[in-house]
Amino acid sequence: MNTESLNKQSKKKQILIGAIIVAAVVVLFVILNIFAKGTILTVKNLRNVLAGSVVPTIIAFGFSVIFIGNVTDLSPGSIVILTSTVTGLLGNAFGIPVMVIGGVLTGVVCMTLNYSIYRITKIPPWIAGLGMTMVYEAIAVSYAAWCASQGQKVVVMNNDIRFLGQQPGIYICWVLAIAAAYVLFNHTSVGINYRATGDNEDVAKIMGIHVDKAMMIGGIMAGAFFGFAGVVKESYAAFVNAQSGLTTLSTVFQPMAATLLAMALANYLNLIIAIPISTFLITLIFNVLTIFGIPSGTFQDTLLGIIVICFAILAQRKVKGVVK
Repeated sequence: MNTESLNKQSKKKQILIGAIIVAAVVVLFVILNIFAKGTILTVKNLRNVLAGSVVPTIIAFGFSVIFIGNVTDLSPGSIVILTSTVTGLLGNAFGIPVMVIGGVLTGVVCMTLNYSIYRITKIPPWIAGLGMTMVYEAIAVSYAAWCASQGQKVVVMNNDIRFLGQQPGIYICWVLAIAAAYVLFNHTSVGINYRATGDNEDVAKIMGIHVDKAMMIGGIMAGAFFGFAGVVKESYAAFVNAQSGLTTLSTVFQPMAATLLAMALANYLNLIIAIPISTFLITLIFNVLTIFGIPSGTFQDTLLGIIVICFAILAQRKVKGVVK
């Protein structure tokens, strides 16, 4: 049997497995919907779940850039919160266009700084990322403390400029983020060069790719997604509380789980398409838990931790050697 025939059989097998998985998920949610007296699969509930998955989806796009570059950095949670604060300040003062530009630039600056530290100092990214997490948390907390000393709240976005976080604006942001990620990853030289560098820097150098430049551009792309996520998050919630003591790490577990699941599904469909599907599915799972009266907190956090581990195993099952 020739290679072409084997490839066709393998592809058919992958499609069959994917179809079985989809069918199983659909059946599961139909059964749960019956037990929940039809409250899960209503148009209103699904719209709310989709709206709630937008910010994690955009963060997951940023995580996909990081992971594809063979980088482990857990600072995005603190970057998103810092960006949300900057977004609120700029939005209240100057309006939506300035707040979007300022929020995205804040994310870009933060991730460019992170990637510069990795590349220049050779510090392992996960260590540098934890250090920068504390720095970004400290900036946000210091601002919150200053507001408290003035008898004020942390910045609260005015309702008249929250279009990007409300329906239908939040859906527009979702579509724009997917389109931007798809084009950057699949149809630009910067995305292709970054992916090649993440796969193997030595081979990328032989191919004529400037690996340091490619990695820095990757950092800029990730930062843009995290910055945009901060813009949408602030517009959605009106204000975001500052956090300290590395507690922002917990805010990225859901998008991280979605990214890992999407990487596991990449054998069946394009990674960028898999990410919003994975995020929606995970958001729906926690929506179902809430509908069944399971409170957010210990149990849901435990389940999320289990999901992250399971999806990480699935995403890395074909990786040989030690996973960084």
